[in-house]
Amino acid sequence: MTSFAYMPDTHGGPYGQPEPDPERSANFAAQLLGEAVQAERCGFDGVFVPERHARTECMFPSPLPLLAAIAARTQRVRIGTDILMPALYNPVHLAQSAALIDVLSRGRLILGLGAGYHKDYFAHFGIPIKQREGRFEETLEIVKKAWTTVGPFAHHGKYFNFDAIHVTPKPYQRPRPPIWIGAFGPKSIARAGRLSDAWSAAPFFDRIENIKAQVSIYREAAAKAGRKPSIALFRDGWLARTREEAEQTFGPLWLEECKFYFKAGMLAPTEDFASESDFTLDNIRGRGHAIIGTKDDWLEALDHWNTVMGGIDWFVLRIRVPLGPGPEKVLECIQRLGEEVLPRARLS
Repeated sequence: MTSFAYMPDTHGGPYGQPEPDPERSANFAAQLLGEAVQAERCGFDGVFVPERHARTECMFPSPLPLLAAIAARTQRVRIGTDILMPALYNPVHLAQSAALIDVLSRGRLILGLGAGYHKDYFAHFGIPIKQREGRFEETLEIVKKAWTTVGPFAHHGKYFNFDAIHVTPKPYQRPRPPIWIGAFGPKSIARAGRLSDAWSAAPFFDRIENIKAQVSIYREAAAKAGRKPSIALFRDGWLARTREEAEQTFGPLWLEECKFYFKAGMLAPTEDFASESDFTLDNIRGRGHAIIGTKDDWLEALDHWNTVMGGIDWFVLRIRVPLGPGPEKVLECIQRLGEEVLPRARLS
């Protein structure tokens, strides 16, 4: 049965806003926790948070402290990162902190990892972005060993050298928490199949034939590695009583988010979205890039993506971007999704 996770987006406020004052920062942190609690209350199966740095709208940049707080305020949902960039971390600190979150939550952690794509994040921590692939794989190796090896062990690699790694206590889950890998390109998608327990996919504006080709790469790599394939698909959207209401509430906000990433070079041009002027409601309507509409629109879109991907184990849903909607509307939309969409989607 497909599971559904909610993402409380750690972006808050306009792009390039002034640095938030302490009260606003604390209020936003409380908002994130409130959304997580609401998601559990309304029947979501998981709450996953992203990692973002070095911009003033990134109002909760570090995912692990946020996960610890969510773990303490929830009882049932899986909690995880979608996606954390291990190349930015000391691998032993990462393994230890993640293990403690798994203990705190009594075995609810899913650690989603990715090599990273944002050069400013690497500059922020003084790490050459050209090292991201090597640091990613070496850190992943160390984390897995630290979680599963009894007693101290040594590691001497290209980027890290340790004589006596000893992470204790170990994670609550045995042999270890699940590890997802987020990936976009063919090489990284194949790596997800080779090394991870699930591929965290977030195709934005690729055509369906390209997405199906990516799925084939992943599934073939997983089969070759002797792994059971599992896909988690990220989707943005908004649920309302009418499609017009949903488009008016969420459409312009989401399009501004897309334009921001496109102008910054973080969304590559595609056949259908070659320039900023292509980001219109008319051009995204019916393509499934974002699910904006009624419960019937949502159920149709979720079924569509299940078919395209050959089966989806997790949908990770985001309904708020930096510019909104506001907190009360978001809580209402979470409740509406829990009441109108999730029960019917699980039965389909």
